[in-house]
Amino acid sequence: MSNIFTLFCTMLFSFAALILACVACAGSTKDYSPLNLIYVAEINLTKMDLTKVIPDISASAEISSILPSYFNIGLWSYCIADANKKVTSCTSPHGIQQFNLKSLLYDNIQDNEVLQTIDSVASIILPDKLQDDMHYYNDLARCMFITILIGICLSFVSLVFSFARSIIHARVITWFAGFFAFLAFLSLLISVGTSMSTYIYIRHILKDNYGDYGISLSLGENYLGILWGGVVAAFINFFCWCFVRSAPRVVYMQPPMMEKREML
Repeated sequence: MSNIFTLFCTMLFSFAALILACVACAGSTKDYSPLNLIYVAEINLTKMDLTKVIPDISASAEISSILPSYFNIGLWSYCIADANKKVTSCTSPHGIQQFNLKSLLYDNIQDNEVLQTIDSVASIILPDKLQDDMHYYNDLARCMFITILIGICLSFVSLVFSFARSIIHARVITWFAGFFAFLAFLSLLISVGTSMSTYIYIRHILKDNYGDYGISLSLGENYLGILWGGVVAAFINFFCWCFVRSAPRVVYMQPPMMEKREML
């Protein structure tokens, strides 16, 4: 494999990792396609038992008139969707998106009479384990947020090194480029791993209590597909750097030997 082709591959895959990670990171920050279709997890409230979650309201109340049907949770913000899963609005990005389902429900109650009925967030009843372990999975949420940002920055640095190495034949550039490419891959891998483990754990808690509360959670397939694509691109980028030579290959040609001729 020639050095020129290998360097071209590092440029291509570091750029791919950078773009895919940026798209995943920007998911659910705006209410337009395709960003509003990219989210880490989706909370389904269509079957929620209002009398169990909000005991103070009337049993005849319909959830569609009080709460959105779906919450699409992104890294920076979230979007709300109707019963047809059509996104109606998204919140503005406001730092690391923590998972606090009580506050999420309370902040999105659409009926003023219901808001007057319940005193505070504490009036909303959810599984105890969901509340007791909240600090654990919010720590994981911070981890997946920070590591994806690190992965984006390091993918950009790796791309810069690819261009620099194509101009300057220095061994130190090759070493640093391979090191940053590995860190970019590792950061994105940790991010996607923590995002899956966090929401798989929350999904497990909600599933165990689904019969009482009727709330379910599913992972965002678009988000995971895009971010896993970024992880694969970052790994291929690192793999290509392992084959970049530190200096151009020099081929030494031995001068042809003079043939001996017999004297007549």
